[in-house]
Amino acid sequence: MSVLLALFSALGAVLLFLLKLVGILLLIGMVLLALVLFCPFCADVQWEQGVFTVKAGALGLAFPVFQYPKPEPAEPEEPKGPLGKLKAKFRAWRAERKAKKAAAKAAKPAKPKKETPPRKKAKLTLNIICTMLRGAGRLTRAIFGALRLTKIRICLGVRGEDPAQAARTYGKLNAWLYTSLGVLDRFIFLDFEELRLLPDFGSAEPTVEDRVSFRVSARLFFIVCAAVRVLYEFWREKVLDVFI
Repeated sequence: MSVLLALFSALGAVLLFLLKLVGILLLIGMVLLALVLFCPFCADVQWEQGVFTVKAGALGLAFPVFQYPKPEPAEPEEPKGPLGKLKAKFRAWRAERKAKKAAAKAAKPAKPKKETPPRKKAKLTLNIICTMLRGAGRLTRAIFGALRLTKIRICLGVRGEDPAQAARTYGKLNAWLYTSLGVLDRFIFLDFEELRLLPDFGSAEPTVEDRVSFRVSARLFFIVCAAVRVLYEFWREKVLDVFI
C-alpha cells in the first residue's frame, strides 16, 4: 500500500511539474504576442549607391530581409579538417535522402479525388458592395493612422548635360517633392532628419551621393483589431460567400 501511495505521489508531482511548465510556456507565448501587437513593428528602407535594402524587426531592432541587387555568393570553400569533411558527408547524405523521398513520392500512384458538387456562390448585391467599401475604408484608415515614417533622410543630386535643362529639372523636382510630402504629411506622420536637393551639374563626375532612407513603424494592435472587425462584418453580411 505504501508503495502505491509513493508511486501516486510521484506521478502527481510529475503531472504538477508538467502543468507548471505548460503554464510558463503559455505565459511566455502570450507575453511575446502582446509585445508583437503593442510594440511598434519597424522596417528600415534604404537606397544608396544603387543598392536597395530593407530591414525589418520590432522594438527598434531591425535585421536585413531583402536586398537588390543581391551580392554575388562566394564560392564554397573546400571542407577542411575532419569536422568539415563530416559536415560535407552529412549534407550529401541529406541531399540523397531528399532525392530518394521525392522519387518514392513521385512513383506512388495518385489517389483519385472525390468529386464534390460545385458550390453555389452568393450574388453580388448593392448591400454587399457597400459593406466591402466600408470595410476597405475602415482598414485603410487604420493602416494609415498607425503608420509612422521617421528618420527620413533624402539627399538627391540633380544632373544633366545641359545646365539650363538641369536647372529647370531642379525647379520642377523641388516643386513636386515638397508638394507630395505635404500631402503625405496630412495622412502619415513624417519626421525628417535630412531633406536636400542639390544641383550637381557642370562637372564630369557626380559630386553628390544619392541616398534615400527612412524607418516605417506601425502598431499592429490597431491594424489587427480593424481587420478582425472588417472580417466579422464580412461574415455577418455574407460577403465572403461571393468569393468562396
